[in-house]
Amino acid sequence: MAEMFTLKSVGGADFAVEDNSGTAQIALAGTAVTSTAAELNILDGCTATASELNNAADVSARVQELTATGAVTAGVQSVELNHATVVVEATIADATNHQGLLVVKDTSASGTAAHTLTLTSGTFDGTNNIATLNAPNECLIVYIDSAGNGTIVENVGSVSLGT
Repeated sequence: MAEMFTLKSVGGADFAVEDNSGTAQIALAGTAVTSTAAELNILDGCTATASELNNAADVSARVQELTATGAVTAGVQSVELNHATVVVEATIADATNHQGLLVVKDTSASGTAAHTLTLTSGTFDGTNNIATLNAPNECLIVYIDSAGNGTIVENVGSVSLGT
């Protein structure tokens, strides 16, 4: 059995150093700390919640497919508009919630439905806030800055822009 030395107890949460076969180990409230000091220091100053960290690590949370008219979830970086015969009208309420590269693509297998993505706040290119995609595989790649202003990086096919 490992010896346990309680160094400090605050509100019932113990901080302990245990000696397991000659190896020092830290335990908090009975749970062994397995991270190295370097791994713990990475978190120094981090204010993200566990949910935010998990979301950042989850690539699927940054892609949203719409098969019907609807709102794009804040933080999504890739919007897929997918319906061969029904127009999908997607809306982004605030472009600042999509900073970095934003990709919108018509992923329909066929058809020429004029799908749209409208930025309620912000623009794709300083002027236009509506992108219309009306053929499979048309794609618009835009860099959105912290003010919600876009710069078009690539227009694949003939995505039209308007206001």
